[in-house]
Amino acid sequence: MLIATLLISFAGLVQAGAGHELKPMHGGVIVEAKDIDVELVTKPDSLSLYLTDHGKPIPPDGGTAKLTVLIGSEKKDFELLPNEGKLEVKGNFAIPKGAKAIAVIKIKAKVITARFNL
Repeated sequence: MLIATLLISFAGLVQAGAGHELKPMHGGVIVEAKDIDVELVTKPDSLSLYLTDHGKPIPPDGGTAKLTVLIGSEKKDFELLPNEGKLEVKGNFAIPKGAKAIAVIKIKAKVITARFNL
């Protein structure tokens, strides 16, 4: 009985330490990919990706991202480049609720793929 209680207690500790709560810092949609938090912010004039590691911003210097947005059967691709602490593209965007997006981010010899439901 004591062993069972210890195992249950240990399992709870492992589960509690395995993840963390994802909170968008810039009003976007956030997901975790390869231990990096990736936040996608869609605005009428820009698409931005913010990267953080345990709450600390990851500078996107030298990085790039390809963002594919799926709206129904329509597919649009965008190239995001570093701009003031984020990866970003400027333009005119109408991204409706229910769209899906896939970001392939290349930064510091790492490739990160993140999937979003908008």
